[in-house]
Amino acid sequence: MATPEDNGSKNGDRPFRALVLPGGGGRGAYQVGVSKALQERGIEFDLAFGTSIGGINATLMAQGNMKRLEDLWCNIRGKDVFALPSAHQIGRLVLGHKLGLLDTRPLEDVLRREVDLQKLKASKTKIGWCTTDLCSLETRLITIDDIVSTNELIDVLMATSAIPMAFPPRHIQGKGLWVDGGLVRNTPVETAIQMGADEVYMVLLHPEKINVCPVNMFEVLVRCLDIVLEASARKEIETAELYNRLIASGSDESRGRKNVKIHVFQPRKPVNTNLLDIHPERSRRLIRQGYEEAMEVLDSTFGDRQTISANAS
Repeated sequence: MATPEDNGSKNGDRPFRALVLPGGGGRGAYQVGVSKALQERGIEFDLAFGTSIGGINATLMAQGNMKRLEDLWCNIRGKDVFALPSAHQIGRLVLGHKLGLLDTRPLEDVLRREVDLQKLKASKTKIGWCTTDLCSLETRLITIDDIVSTNELIDVLMATSAIPMAFPPRHIQGKGLWVDGGLVRNTPVETAIQMGADEVYMVLLHPEKINVCPVNMFEVLVRCLDIVLEASARKEIETAELYNRLIASGSDESRGRKNVKIHVFQPRKPVNTNLLDIHPERSRRLIRQGYEEAMEVLDSTFGDRQTISANAS
């Protein structure tokens, strides 16, 4: 098992922390608000693992570009991420030569403009992305240590954000058909624990309660995906809780291991945004909601509006 020292942490006495950002499409702006609150409270991360839009958010955060990330969300629209297929592309789709309904070249253009491999390599936060291969059914967490070129980084980011059927899968190192790993492992909490995390901060994107019925086929599909993503997240949280219970019981399996604090942030109010619905005004509201709700959680957990010191536990 990797240790904080193995991962090059220079965090002194403070806890070795991991940020886990799962997928959720257009709701990803909520993660920006939560992360902004965490940053203002002095919470730094040694690890950042993301899936789908969470992987893209985590990438820009690891680069130290929180302000740029917020600006992007406050200006970007759906057309800046994907486009409807052309007549030629529809023909290829019908013939089985195209494996995604939408054209994601706009997203690739944004990523090539915004991501910086060298900044990620030099970052104090080790970044990782979760993706699944449709050929082998393997789900893998790929870290920045595995990336050797900008093109490979783009392939991984496009793969982890490839919503099945909507976005085309991606080859990684010329092999496989890699897609969003969220259907299997939306929140790689277990990996964070295995790599030595003392604290895990997870930002989910589906609201705690949903009382609105879908009204069309697309909303039915999105709701079904929400169910899968939530089940994946809950399974990982339950695994972490079981891990802590084993340690508390003093079982032989837990010998030499430590208790891990899990902090979960999740929309309390309804989120009127589906996976592919991206609009600046709506994103600004989600950023504000994420920030305000995170501050409430932090105030109740660590104290009223105090910056968490480097020695906080």
